[in-house]
Amino acid sequence: MNKIFIAIVFLLPLMAQALPTEPVSPIGTIGMGPDAGLIARIDLEQTDEVIEALMRVEAFHQQVGFNVDHPPVAFVIFGPPVALFFKDSYRENRQIIDLAARLVALEVIDVKVCEFSYQAEGSDSNNLLPFVSTVPFGPDEVTRLVQTEKYNYF
Repeated sequence: MNKIFIAIVFLLPLMAQALPTEPVSPIGTIGMGPDAGLIARIDLEQTDEVIEALMRVEAFHQQVGFNVDHPPVAFVIFGPPVALFFKDSYRENRQIIDLAARLVALEVIDVKVCEFSYQAEGSDSNNLLPFVSTVPFGPDEVTRLVQTEKYNYF
């Protein structure tokens, strides 16, 4: 017990020095090459996080712009939030859908929804919004983008 207390007392000042003193960019990969990809970090249990991530990307795009050659930010949606990207949810989720559609049209983001998730919810691809693509299993796509394609989170 005393060793743990001593370790904590010793490490706290070191940890405090490591904390940033300046505001951190919403995207921690500024200065990356034009081919580096970004993937949105979203808590997929909370639908509100999707709109927050969309708004962060839009704000960043308006602030610094995106090179035409820069790949769009990947939004891989799985779990309950997939319901947002179906035509029958437009009335309740108009703000999210309109923002996502605008960012896709500007090639700022790419929205992919998990087939497994929407099939589990009883939906099918015929009702998907036209700007959305699909992946067989969302968590596998996130892993592929991060590990194989070397995408970075923002």
